[in-house]
Amino acid sequence: MIIIPAIDLWKGDVVRLLKGNPSFSTVYSKDPLKIVEKWKKLGADLIHLVDLSAALGEEDNSSIIKDILKNGDIKIEVGGGIRCQKKAEELITLGAERVIIGTKAVEKNFLKKLISSLGADKVAVGVDALESQIAVKGWKEKTNYLVLDFMRNLQDIGVKWVIYTDISRDGTLKGVNLASLKCFSLFDKMNIIVSGGVSSLEDIIRIKEEIPFARGIITGKAIYEGKIDLSEAINVVS
Repeated sequence: MIIIPAIDLWKGDVVRLLKGNPSFSTVYSKDPLKIVEKWKKLGADLIHLVDLSAALGEEDNSSIIKDILKNGDIKIEVGGGIRCQKKAEELITLGAERVIIGTKAVEKNFLKKLISSLGADKVAVGVDALESQIAVKGWKEKTNYLVLDFMRNLQDIGVKWVIYTDISRDGTLKGVNLASLKCFSLFDKMNIIVSGGVSSLEDIIRIKEEIPFARGIITGKAIYEGKIDLSEAINVVS
């Protein structure tokens, strides 16, 4: 299990949103690469980098992401607005550890082609849950897909990496919903990364103890606001 710092980009800045809503955003830095270097220095092995602007259908942060991939000198998984195979392939070519597919993941054929092209270890699916249903398009639209049914479909088509986010907890510092995570032990062919609501070292300890099959924990607002010491959290799960 590893701790993965989140860097969300919106209009060039490092921000955190409340439940994915850009109307409730907090800017933490105007220098994304500096934040990458900060988390790396504190012991991170992997960064979770999301282009919120692209996810929300606005002008993307592609030049910043390219700079981070070129100069960050750390593994980076990249998501946000990746809705065509060409963009996904370009990001891997530029050095991304994995691409994270959200909206397009509801299209089985797209995922199959992408996995065939890049390999299963280079593709993660963002399972973004809102009231037990999958949300897409920057979390603005709720689909008819139920989370567990969606997860079964992903496992059946060969997806190896899943990033599960509880939207109702994201950016709230209210803690994680462990009850909703325990049933994910059924999906033993996939690597599960947990996100949404991680607010304290106690949350991380509880995830380690009660969700031992999780491969990673993403934390954002809590490390930016000093609720969690990143180095300490990394030591806890090591």
